[in-house]
Amino acid sequence: MTRVTLCSAKGSPGVTTLSCVLGAVWPAERGVVVAECDPSGGDLAGRFQLSVQVGMTSLILVERQRAMRPVDHMAHAQQLPGGLDVLIGPAGADSAMSLDHELGISSSTVVSSDCDLLADCGRLLPGAVGQEKMIRSADEVLLLVRPDVAGIAHARWAASKMRELSPSAASVVIFGTGPYQPAEVAGELDLAILGVVPIDHRAAQMAGGMPGSGKEFSRSALVRFAREIVVGLLERIPTTAVPDVAINTASSVRADDDRRRITRRLRPVPPAMRTSPPQQEEQTRAHFS
Repeated sequence: MTRVTLCSAKGSPGVTTLSCVLGAVWPAERGVVVAECDPSGGDLAGRFQLSVQVGMTSLILVERQRAMRPVDHMAHAQQLPGGLDVLIGPAGADSAMSLDHELGISSSTVVSSDCDLLADCGRLLPGAVGQEKMIRSADEVLLLVRPDVAGIAHARWAASKMRELSPSAASVVIFGTGPYQPAEVAGELDLAILGVVPIDHRAAQMAGGMPGSGKEFSRSALVRFAREIVVGLLERIPTTAVPDVAINTASSVRADDDRRRITRRLRPVPPAMRTSPPQQEEQTRAHFS
């Protein structure tokens, strides 16, 4: 199992979108789940009209009730239009903070040992114990940073927190434009730069649930960038869960003629699927009382 945690500092959006696009280009031979572990609240239920009753909350509740018995995380997963498996987090901040507390004190690994995990932890918050747990347990932690004065000012605390929790596994992904060059951001934060997200509003909208063409999405600059990031991650993260896959990871992700594999996991939503927003979820705090 490979565990990658994505997070940001204040003013650096895009964590959920990047998590999903990375999941879309993850090698087809490997199972992968995107889990919403954001203590400020999740976005995927609203973007894709998914149920808020099944996901991270139900998973942690069942694991608490069953104590040491294993829980099948796939029983709590839902799928995005292309088939990417996701564990939905509650949208409301109160519910999300309650879930974060329960995640932090639980023994949950979220997914089984034969599945890779992309944990969308959103904006780093002080005292978010579940978020801290996901960072500590990660093989790699990616911090999204805007390369401007405000973005770097906010990112300094986040980078310090990441080094405290995961001293050898933290990297920066630059999001958006600004006066700072990648080398300057690396110097300011004392972290390596893993990549610079291209400005690709159209592909980002499609990854967030807006209608579009699967061919256009698979050929976008955002998807090409995600392929490069996944190749880099899987080449540098040791893995014992699926040893036979490591040999051909790069070729399977880079293959330009294998676009159907990408759209099987994350496909733009057809216009007919855009419906009314999901009903407000019950407060998670009540579930855990």
